[in-house]
Amino acid sequence: MQLKFHNYSMSSILGLTAFIIFTIFILTSVALYPTHYNPLYDWLSNLGNINLNPLGAFFFNWGCIISGIILIPFFVGLYVWNPQKTLSKLLLILGMVIGIFASVSLIMVGIYPETQIIHHVQAATAVFSSLFLIIIVISLALFENPKFIRGVAYFGILAVLVDITFQYVVASNKNLLAVFNPTTPVPGLEWACAFLSLCWVALLALNMLIKRV
Repeated sequence: MQLKFHNYSMSSILGLTAFIIFTIFILTSVALYPTHYNPLYDWLSNLGNINLNPLGAFFFNWGCIISGIILIPFFVGLYVWNPQKTLSKLLLILGMVIGIFASVSLIMVGIYPETQIIHHVQAATAVFSSLFLIIIVISLALFENPKFIRGVAYFGILAVLVDITFQYVVASNKNLLAVFNPTTPVPGLEWACAFLSLCWVALLALNMLIKRV
């Protein structure tokens, strides 16, 4: 049974909703940051730190929690693509599972903000370690589907490259968070990775709206 709203699949609506809510909540948090905030040099998670952002931390943390909750049924609902080939079916299922894992991890990022650094880093690492896998696996699963707009996959390549680059930079500098040099624009990669990946989700949802998947 497919859940639909006015002939549109729920996944298509939920994917766009998650993108809109996350963007609004994050930008609100940025606007409430008490000092000058520069995405190139300030970590995304600084927004959820109540010591650094007493008025805006609420919006960042709840933006992560609400978006993560919405993304769980979004990934579950991708079953409506129903690939015909066995390999594509398996890849789609794998992508859905990783997507659900990343969504739960995003919720944990909001529950455990930067002030609870150990749990926060674990949750954030789980999110960023999952993003490029989700994009690659789901794009491969849907690539031959006649309703899949291949531009979505091509855009995903950019998100994958940024995510891998960000993870490599962080992995190469184990003490990056502890001795971070504010003149090094590494947080800019984090911002780009997060929003490019979420844009990919929005594009996939838009694809589903346009093609009535």
